[in-house]
Amino acid sequence: MKTVEIHEWIKRGQDILDRATQTIEQAPSDPVRALLSRVPKSVVPTNDAIRVVFAGQYSAGKSSILTAMTGRDDIAIGADITTQEAHEYDWNGIKIIDTPGIHTQVRPDHDAVTYEAISSADLLVFVTTNELFDSHVASHFRKLAIDQDKAHEMLLVVNKMRRCAAGNTPAAQEVIQEDLRNVLAPFTPEQLRTSYIDAEAVIAAAGESDEKIAQILIKKSGFAAFIEEFNGFVRDRGLGSKYTTTLYTLQQILQEAIGTESTGDVDIDCIKKILLQKRRALVETQSQIPRSVANQVHTVTSAIRREGNEVADIIHGNADPKDVNKKMAQAQTRVQERTDELVHRVQITVEEQFAHLAERVAQITESQLAKELLPRLVARLEVDLAGLEVDPANLAKARQVSDATQQLGHFLVKNSFNPSATTLGGFFKLNQYSGTATHDAVKAVGHFFDKSFMPWEAVKWTRNIARAGQALAVVGTVVSFVLQIKEDVDAAKLDADLRESRAGLRAGFNEAAHAIEMHFDKTTGQYVQETIGQELEAIDQQLAELRQLQESHSALSLDLYGLLEETQALIQDMHTNSAF
Repeated sequence: MKTVEIHEWIKRGQDILDRATQTIEQAPSDPVRALLSRVPKSVVPTNDAIRVVFAGQYSAGKSSILTAMTGRDDIAIGADITTQEAHEYDWNGIKIIDTPGIHTQVRPDHDAVTYEAISSADLLVFVTTNELFDSHVASHFRKLAIDQDKAHEMLLVVNKMRRCAAGNTPAAQEVIQEDLRNVLAPFTPEQLRTSYIDAEAVIAAAGESDEKIAQILIKKSGFAAFIEEFNGFVRDRGLGSKYTTTLYTLQQILQEAIGTESTGDVDIDCIKKILLQKRRALVETQSQIPRSVANQVHTVTSAIRREGNEVADIIHGNADPKDVNKKMAQAQTRVQERTDELVHRVQITVEEQFAHLAERVAQITESQLAKELLPRLVARLEVDLAGLEVDPANLAKARQVSDATQQLGHFLVKNSFNPSATTLGGFFKLNQYSGTATHDAVKAVGHFFDKSFMPWEAVKWTRNIARAGQALAVVGTVVSFVLQIKEDVDAAKLDADLRESRAGLRAGFNEAAHAIEMHFDKTTGQYVQETIGQELEAIDQQLAELRQLQESHSALSLDLYGLLEETQALIQDMHTNSAF
């Protein structure tokens, strides 16, 4: 059965981290051991683990799903109210929270416990059964999905599917899916990542001695599809990026540990030290930019959600359609203005980060170490160029040499060639981001965070947002009704329509806010990769080439290099399979 990807990534990352800690701790070199204080204790950042809350109706099988998902045997399962309070389980770096069933009537205080747990969730798994919602649970579901804007953070799970007459079959799922549509409006089952499972079948399979029967139970459980939806959510939301921060830190420390191991050549050791100093500055900037941008985005999207609440609040039985339309148009204008202003704020934030990076790079390139190293490298370069015609395009075909000076000379030519003079030119482009490059990186912000971005394009206003009858003109789409006088309609029906209309409006503004969050999260990642990620790759390549200049590796160097390769491979794997 397919496993949760983030769970496997954390296990791999923690294993690498533990072995790196042990290797550095046992290193014979004092400078290497000195790096131990900077090694993270856990691949999961403090208080930053992904939080998955399981909520839903009483006796829907939430605890059984957790047992099937984690394989734990200490989670209470039964037909009665088995969960009295929220229980948090640390499952390999993921926080999984089991909550009491909502609207049990026997224990109304359970609702407060559940809602408190949900408030801090990254992902909400709302569980119902094949018998679906009653009116009270449906009300709770709609409150979470629409009023509290949790639809974008929710997986809907229909459990106990083996109780259907046809079992957990596509036909049975289709019937339930149609029944769900009325409850889920203005959302659809597809939009909420709905899964149809039977957790008890998974548990039964675990205790089945006959492998064929066990496989049949697993197939009927539908659990693989649920895990796939879980993985899809993590990928779409980019939650895996919470764990790459630690891996980037470990990667930098391993690079420094390898660089600390002396090559026997003072100049090569100095080059490594300078490259690693710049690499650390780049890594820290790479981490800081997304955090700074996220803070700016959060401020704006919170204001947009408030706009939606304010517009929804003016929809009532005596509302004037013209007034509603006016307020709606004004709110939309403000949302677009806030979005355009956000681009400006992001640019200022990025400019500040690159200005700080430029200062750090300047300090490195103007340090006493660099000033003393440069003349020595120029002298070695001249020795290598003496009597040798160097063409950067043909460096790969250059003759093999054993002399360390000539080997280093080839490296210098390849990484800092200046055809007009025997100099180091850009000194491996160490001054990158101290001048023109900084300007270009900041200028590129406009390309990524384009002002033409329209958050309303992601809003599905056709979701029957105005059942009360107001004429709402929204982004060129006009939903026209005749406002009915309250006395002419059934009061209960009108109240229900008004609630539906308010919920739809809030959902629209929430979707606009969500679209902004996703847009800036994605574009920030792309921006950082193109402006800093490529430079980091170039430095890593240079460091790898310098390591190859060593005649032999110590046992410690080989261990550190192996750990570095594993760390880089895991980061690449996470990037390949996630929307970071």
